[in-house]
Amino acid sequence: MAQVSTGVTTSSFAGSGPAADQDDRTIAGLHIPGSSTLYTLLSLLQLVAGIAALIAPYRLTDIFFKHHIIAPDLLYEELWRLLAGVLFAGAATAYALKVTSDRQLLAEPLTQRLQLGFVWFALVALVLHLVYLLFIKTLTWWGLLLGAAVVAPTLLLPVVHLSLSGGFGLAATIHGFRTGLGNLVHPRSFSVAGFLYTLLTVAFTVVGFLIVILPKRTLDWTYGYHAGKNPSFLWQWVGAAFFFLFSAITYTLTERSVVGRLHTTVPKVLNVGLLVASLFFILDFGTLIFNSPIAGRWLLPVLFGHWVLVLLASILGLSASPPATAYEYEPLLGEGQV
Repeated sequence: MAQVSTGVTTSSFAGSGPAADQDDRTIAGLHIPGSSTLYTLLSLLQLVAGIAALIAPYRLTDIFFKHHIIAPDLLYEELWRLLAGVLFAGAATAYALKVTSDRQLLAEPLTQRLQLGFVWFALVALVLHLVYLLFIKTLTWWGLLLGAAVVAPTLLLPVVHLSLSGGFGLAATIHGFRTGLGNLVHPRSFSVAGFLYTLLTVAFTVVGFLIVILPKRTLDWTYGYHAGKNPSFLWQWVGAAFFFLFSAITYTLTERSVVGRLHTTVPKVLNVGLLVASLFFILDFGTLIFNSPIAGRWLLPVLFGHWVLVLLASILGLSASPPATAYEYEPLLGEGQV
């Protein structure tokens, strides 16, 4: 083992290819002291924030937004509930990164992909906070501080680790992309779950992009109205998770599926996050579909169907078992003897 000045422990025996396949065991690789504890704390932070969004949506509405609302629209509760689902998925992702840290996989494309998903999700969320505070002027300073308390660690921790592992380098990015693409083009196994993850990655990216750039329009297409600028902020925060966080999760699960590794720990944790998040979105969108007419809200059934597929994919992923190994013939006692 060799120590470098940054405090990062590496091994000359670590390889980029095999390590990605051995995500269920400890191997020689990149270890950053304290990273496991920090990802555990980040997971707990996301979990606590999600619980707060779930149990106190109207209180958070009063804290986050200017112009005190005597009777907040029900849309606020629904959007905070969706954001809770996002944060619970974030908690699962942070715990998955804790597992990769324990197993010295911080320099692997699998880990860097999840870290980049966190970084871009948190960065867009932070920009949204600043835009709505300084330019749109609907967010309060307390809203910025509370939001930053969750978003800033989600941004900074992966940024530091990506810097130490070389995950921001162009060569590393291209290598990770080519590795993942190669696994998709030449899969070791095919599964329905893998197909669903691929489909969901594309859907998350497209829908997330639309929500971020067209918040009011997509709110109209989903809920039938948008209720002003405040709900747009929450909706764009959710859209950023679609575009970056969830797409990173499903792409990672796609790649794990095609190399036959869905049964390992990291994919299991990520699938738990998807399953929990899907329940929140299905409950919200399903209630709207079955309790009110869909006329003019064409995006609503699309999102409902999308999250049903997420639920199905996560269940299939959680039920995945190790691939059957080749049978090695052992001669019977005395066989081959005269």
